[in-house]
Amino acid sequence: MLANNLAEKKELIVWFLRTNRLKKPEAARILEFIKDNKSLLSRIEFTNKLSDKKDALLVSAVYTNTFPFDFRLNNNHYGSVDEALYQLKTNPPHKLFMWLSFASPPSCALCSHRNNKQVRPLPNPASMAHKLLVEAVKTVNRKEAQKRTLLLEIDQSLDEKNIHKFQRLTGELQKLICENN
Repeated sequence: MLANNLAEKKELIVWFLRTNRLKKPEAARILEFIKDNKSLLSRIEFTNKLSDKKDALLVSAVYTNTFPFDFRLNNNHYGSVDEALYQLKTNPPHKLFMWLSFASPPSCALCSHRNNKQVRPLPNPASMAHKLLVEAVKTVNRKEAQKRTLLLEIDQSLDEKNIHKFQRLTGELQKLICENN
């Protein structure tokens, strides 16, 4: 399981939406709905095996080999996002298995082993992947929060007509933006 508690589940969904372009862009509406619904979010279990699950959701990013979108509830398939949202609102499952399919980043320590000549086996790759993913999600969310705070402080410095504070804060914002690129 990739995420254990509500905060980690929410962070994973936020990270997925921020860092991936979806094959079916309107599927973002379902992820936003789940992210904002604590009751439904608590029922989510992340997996990458959905074939044997009767209640399942697949959302894929571009550059993946998976189907763009699939939603099953009681083994009934719903092809449209609107149908899936309606079913989630009116008939939420006891447990919903979710697969967020995305391509591994080029800097992934677990994915680039084929390019290394000497590869040492990792003690627990799933645990390592989970830690790397959680850290990446936390970093992205922390930088987004810093950016929002700086923007609010910049607005305040403009209201106060404080040019020195404005210049300092815009410099910090530019530095933060450059770090993200």
